[in-house]
Amino acid sequence: MERRKFLKDVLKAGVGVTAGLTVGSALSFASQGKIELPLPYVKLDPKKVADRAYDGYYEHECAYGVFNAVIGELQRKVGGPYLGIPTLMFWYGGGGAAGWGTLCGTLNAAGAIFNLTCKQKDFKAMIDTLYEWYQTTPLPTYIPCKGNWCKQPFPKGVSHSPLCHVSVQRWCKNASVYFGRPILYNSKERSERCARLSATVAAKVVEMLNDYHFGNFKPHKVKGSQKTKMDCRLCHEVTMKELS
Repeated sequence: MERRKFLKDVLKAGVGVTAGLTVGSALSFASQGKIELPLPYVKLDPKKVADRAYDGYYEHECAYGVFNAVIGELQRKVGGPYLGIPTLMFWYGGGGAAGWGTLCGTLNAAGAIFNLTCKQKDFKAMIDTLYEWYQTTPLPTYIPCKGNWCKQPFPKGVSHSPLCHVSVQRWCKNASVYFGRPILYNSKERSERCARLSATVAAKVVEMLNDYHFGNFKPHKVKGSQKTKMDCRLCHEVTMKELS
């Protein structure tokens, strides 16, 4: 009875639980001890998620911004199993995992979201499609609705890579031409770029999930070599002889 009273109090407080989630269903999730994937998904608003991701970047960087925006909205609209997922767990992913410049934090978080919300046979195709879009599209496209940034155009860049350090440096090169001076990795312009990128990727993730669950999602097939789908030549000047 104590657990039932606790859950009733939580529901009354409205902690991320919609009216569709009953005390009985919450008790069911609490008593099962395990959660089966994929988790239930409802259609989300890409713009609302993007705005939340933009703000989230300035709280705990890119991976958290994306993960918290999408999962946070699902916590609010679905409740249930999402309530037990601490979104702060993706704080580590900022700057390509604690600043190491590896996989872009936005993509790191997106992969986890797909893993949670898509069937096992499909989540890898979702990742392939997102990563290919990320490295071939001029980004970011999101425009915030507050502050001085929205009053002026903002440069974009094509990363040709899912890696943080490649993506950032390619954007900095383009942005330096636009701003008329060298743009550094730790500049306010670079931070704004990554905030907008977090919002852009979060919106794309939601658009893909909406299509996957309620529309006609068509995955992009990516061909890989040397056991990787990424073109390693972007970073490494090595010959096939050295790889063999």
